[in-house]
Amino acid sequence: MLRRSGETDRKATLFTPGSQRKSRLRRKANDEEIGLVTTPSDVVEKTPSASVSRPKKVVRRKTSNPTRSNESILSMTFAILTLVCCFASIMTVMLFLLMHIETPDLQMKDLLYQGEHSLKGVLQRKEKQLVDATQSLLGHSPGLQRDIHSGHAVQTIRKDESNVIDMRELNYQLPFSNEDGGVWKQGWDVQPVLVDAEHPLTVYVIPHSHCDPGWLKTFDQYFQSQTKSIITTVVDALAKDKRRKFIWAEISYFAWWWEEQNESTRQLVKRLLNEGQLEFVTGGWVQPDEANSELYAMEIQLQEGHTWIRENIGEEAIPKYAWSIDPFGYSSSAAWLWQKYGFRAMLIQRVHYAIKKELARKKHLEFYWRQTWDEHGEHDIFTHVMPFFSYDIPHTCGPDPSVCCQFDFKRGRGQCPWRKDPIRVTTENVAERAMLLWDQYKKKAALYRSNTVLVPLGDDFRYQTAKEAESQYENYQIIFDYLNKNVPGAHVQFGTLSDYFKDVMGTFDTPLLKGSFFTYADVNEDYWSGYFTSRAFDKALDRQLERVLYAAESMGGSSHELRGPRRELALFQHHDGVTGTAKTKVVEDYARRMFGAINETHEWMLAFIKKSQTTSVSRFGETLKPCISASEARDLSINHCSGEVLLYNPLESPQRCADTTIAGRSFALGFIPCEIPGNVAGSNTVIEFDPKTGLMTAPFKEQWMLWKVKSGGAYLFVPGTQIPYDMKNITVEKEGFVINTEKWKRFIVEKEVPSEYGTNAIVIDFVYEVSVDIDNEEWFVRFGADIQNNGYFHTDLNGFNFDTHRFRSDMPIQSQVFPMPTLASIDDDNMRLTIISTHAQGTASLEDGTIDVWLDRRLRQDDNRGLGQGVQDNRLTRTRFRVILESGGHDHAAEFDVSPLVRRMWDELQHPLEMFGQVTS
Repeated sequence: MLRRSGETDRKATLFTPGSQRKSRLRRKANDEEIGLVTTPSDVVEKTPSASVSRPKKVVRRKTSNPTRSNESILSMTFAILTLVCCFASIMTVMLFLLMHIETPDLQMKDLLYQGEHSLKGVLQRKEKQLVDATQSLLGHSPGLQRDIHSGHAVQTIRKDESNVIDMRELNYQLPFSNEDGGVWKQGWDVQPVLVDAEHPLTVYVIPHSHCDPGWLKTFDQYFQSQTKSIITTVVDALAKDKRRKFIWAEISYFAWWWEEQNESTRQLVKRLLNEGQLEFVTGGWVQPDEANSELYAMEIQLQEGHTWIRENIGEEAIPKYAWSIDPFGYSSSAAWLWQKYGFRAMLIQRVHYAIKKELARKKHLEFYWRQTWDEHGEHDIFTHVMPFFSYDIPHTCGPDPSVCCQFDFKRGRGQCPWRKDPIRVTTENVAERAMLLWDQYKKKAALYRSNTVLVPLGDDFRYQTAKEAESQYENYQIIFDYLNKNVPGAHVQFGTLSDYFKDVMGTFDTPLLKGSFFTYADVNEDYWSGYFTSRAFDKALDRQLERVLYAAESMGGSSHELRGPRRELALFQHHDGVTGTAKTKVVEDYARRMFGAINETHEWMLAFIKKSQTTSVSRFGETLKPCISASEARDLSINHCSGEVLLYNPLESPQRCADTTIAGRSFALGFIPCEIPGNVAGSNTVIEFDPKTGLMTAPFKEQWMLWKVKSGGAYLFVPGTQIPYDMKNITVEKEGFVINTEKWKRFIVEKEVPSEYGTNAIVIDFVYEVSVDIDNEEWFVRFGADIQNNGYFHTDLNGFNFDTHRFRSDMPIQSQVFPMPTLASIDDDNMRLTIISTHAQGTASLEDGTIDVWLDRRLRQDDNRGLGQGVQDNRLTRTRFRVILESGGHDHAAEFDVSPLVRRMWDELQHPLEMFGQVTS
C-alpha cells in the first residue's frame, strides 16, 4: 500500500524483541528442534531488502565436575545405608509431588513443537514409569493402575491395534443410505442386552445444561436472563442431596457468575467440586468450533478456561475429560490438543448419521482416536460417540425418542412431538415407569462393548428454575431406587463424565480410528457445509485479532497482560461465533468485541515498543471500529511528516520486504479504463490474461463463479445452478493487475520465490474485495491447473493437521465441500497447486485440476436449524489468497504434507509484518 511521505523519505526498520514463534502447521519430526534456546538479535539493520535474521541457537549441555571427593570407606558405607533406609520416604515424596504439581500455563510455542520433549511430556513419561515401578507397592489388581491424580483405581489401556477404522476410506466406501429404521429413524430395531446378577449393567445419568455463549441472544443477554439462574439453581439442588450430580462446560459463564457470589457460596461450590457432585468438563472458555478455528485460538480458549479454574478453584478441579456435544463436526487436531492438555477421554455427538449407524453396527462407537501421522499411538485419546440424533433428552436414554421424551420432566402437556406426555413418578406407577425406561437403557447398551451406559440428561439452557431441577432429580431418584432394589444386576445412579470413563476404559479391546468427521449431516442430504463460509467478514476479523494477539505475545506479552483480548478471541471460537450461525445482533456484538480487542492489543504493542525506543511511535491508521453502514465510512487523510516505518516480524524466520522510497509530492490514485494486454512478464514467469474478461489464464486458470440457490441458510449449503460471473463493465488498472466491477475488486501481486527454494515454483497473491448484495447467491473463485489429481483433494485442519478427501460422483455436491481454515491443495506425480487463505472458507474440488474456494454467501431464508433467519448482513470483505504452483507431487496413499516453500508462504501470509510509525517531525 502506498502511503504519503513528507520531505524526508520513510524507511523500513525491523523490530525484533524477544523470542520468535514457529509455524503452527505441523512439522515432520525430523524438522523439530529439540533442546534449543533462541536468543533475540540485538541490532537490526536497515537494508534495501530488509529481513529478520534467525535467532542464534544455543545448545545447553550438562557439565560434570572433574574432581571427586575422597570419602572414607566408613562415610561411604554410612551414606549407602542412609539411602537404603530412606528409600520408602523418597518414593512417597515423589508420589506427592506428582499428585500436586501445577502445570504451567503453556504457550503455543512451548506446547505444539516440543512434543514428547515438552515439560508435560516429560512429566507424563515419568508418571508412567513411577506407576509401573510401584504397582506392587500400591496393591493393584491385574489389569488395574492407580490414578495418582484422583486416587481412584482405573482400568489400564487396552487397544486393538489390528482393528483400525480409517475415516478417509470409510467416507469413500460407505453407501450413505438413509433407510427408515423404525423408532430409531436412522438406525434399526435394537434388541436389549441380557441383564441379571451374572451380567450386571451400570447406568450413569449425567445432568447437564448446554449454554451457548451467544446464539439467539448475545453473551451478556443469555447470562442475565438464563445462565446466571441456571448455575445458582444447580448449586442449590446439589447441596440438598449428595446423590445428585451435574457437569458444566462453559467457563466463560461460570467465571462471570463466580464474580457475583459471596464467600459462603464459593466455598459451597468448592466442596461440591471436591466431592465429585459438580464437575467441569473440558473446561474451556467455550465449546469451540472445530472446522473454522485455528489451533492457536482453540488453545487460547482452553488456556483461559483452565487458568481461571486454576486461579479460583485449584489445580484439582482442572478437567480430565472433554465434552463436545454441539460443534458441527470434529477435527483430529482438536483430539490432539485435548490429549496434549492431559485429557484421558472425550465425548462427541454431531457425527454424520450414516457414520454413526456404521460404527454402532460394529460396536465401534468407542475407540482410541489416533493421529494419521502417529505411528506408535503416543497421542491416542479414548473417544465416545453418542449414537442418536441429538443431545436432548428424547434422544439420549435409548433408541426410541417417544419413550425417552416421557422422562423429560420439564416438558408439559403436548410438548413431546410423539404425543406421549411425561408422567410424574409415584409409588403407584414407579414399577411401570421404571421398567419402560430400563428397557431403553438395555437397548442403548447393545450398541457398546462394555456393560456401562452413559445417559446425558439435559438440553439447551436447562435447569433454570428450582421447580425444573427438583422435578428432574426427584423423579429420577425414585426410578433409580426402584431399579436398584428390584432388578438383579441393575446399578443406576446420577453420575459425571469421569464416573463413566473410569468405569469403562480398559474393560474391552478398543479399536483405533484415524481421520476426522467432516462434513456433518443430520438428516437426508442436509449437509452442514454452508457455515464454513457464512459471515465471511467476521471470519476475517477473527483472524485479524488472532494475528495481532500472536504478534503481541511473540513480543513478550503475557497471558495476564493480554487477558482481555485473549478472552474476546476465545469467546468468538464458540460454535455459533466463528461459524457465522448466530442472530444478526449477536454477530454485531461479537464484531464490536473483536474490534475493541484489536485496539487494546495494538495499544499494548505500542506501549511495549515505546519502552524500547527513544523516539515517538504511533500505529498507522485510525482506531478500528465496526463500520455498520457505508455512510459511516470515511476517507483517511495522511499528513505531511517525516520519520521511519517500524516493522515488527512475529516469526522466527526472515520476511522479505522492499524498502521503497516514495516521492515527496502529492499524488492521486484511481482506476483507468484500458485494454488488458495478452500477457505481462513478471520477475520469473509470464502471467497471461484473457483479453475479454481480464482473468488469469496462465500459469493457472482463474474463474469467478456463483451458485444461484433456492434454499439453504447459515448452516446448510444446498446447491442450485452454477454459473460464471457476468464480466460486463469491467474497469482495469493496467499497471496493478486490478479488475474492478460493481461488486468485485481483484488485484494480483507476484511474489518473489526465495532462492533457497529453487526456481521450479510460482507464487502469486490474489486479493479480492467482495460485497454480496443479492439474496440466494454464493460467490466463489475457481482456480485450476493442468493436474490429474484423480479426485484426491487435501485441506488443513485448524492450521495443524491435514485431511485427504476423495471425490465421489454418487454423492451430492454439498457433501463434498469441506472446511478450509487456511489451506487447500491438489497434486499429481508432476505438479502441485496449493491455495493459502487469510481466513476460513469452504472449499471443494469438483473436477480434476480445480479448487473452488467460497468468498461469501447471502441467503434469504432460514434452514430450519434453530436460527430463525437467513444471512443478509454481509459486509465488504477482503480475502487474500496465496497461490503456489510447484513441481513435484506425492503418493496419494502416503500421508500428505506441504513443502518447505508452502510452509514459509503460509507463515508469512498468516503473520505478516506489523507496521508502526516512528515520527520525528
